[in-house]
Amino acid sequence: MPHQQQAARQLRRHVITYQDVCRANDQVTRELYNLGFWSDRINKVNVYWMAASWRCYGWYLNHIYIPAITGAQLSDLISGRHTRLTDVLRHEWAHAVADRHDGLMDTKRFVRDFGGPYESADAVHDYDPDRHLTEYAATMPCEDFAEVFHYYLRHKGRLPVRLADKPRVVRKWQFVKWLAKSISSGAL
Repeated sequence: MPHQQQAARQLRRHVITYQDVCRANDQVTRELYNLGFWSDRINKVNVYWMAASWRCYGWYLNHIYIPAITGAQLSDLISGRHTRLTDVLRHEWAHAVADRHDGLMDTKRFVRDFGGPYESADAVHDYDPDRHLTEYAATMPCEDFAEVFHYYLRHKGRLPVRLADKPRVVRKWQFVKWLAKSISSGAL
């Protein structure tokens, strides 16, 4: 019986409820507001909970969709990993911010810092821990941006000491900081 209870707890940890989404989104939207990313454009984005999807989480059709269970969650369950819902939402809100403020993303600075235009599938790099925060960040400039943005929110805009000696990551962090200042000052 203890093994069955442990398995049930593990499964529950990987199933997202509507209340989980509301709680996590409240936290992340406070972070967005406190760090200067909230705007009228962002205020129009909704977060929707869905029963299930094989497509995973995502920014899709101008909104964020969070399924109760996805193929990625099942993979996490099998491998013993766990991804925090707040981190998923931070990442997806990054895509929303980028989409709603695309003029700020379509800059030479973004291309320089992230290695290509935001939507470029051609600007894929091999994972380099001195250049990327995660392996997923190496897949496309938009995912690299979303990963840096998610860490920026998680760390309340303060660069973690362990990243200070990585100039490429620091430049990306500074881009996200510049983006917040630009949005909060109304430079849309």
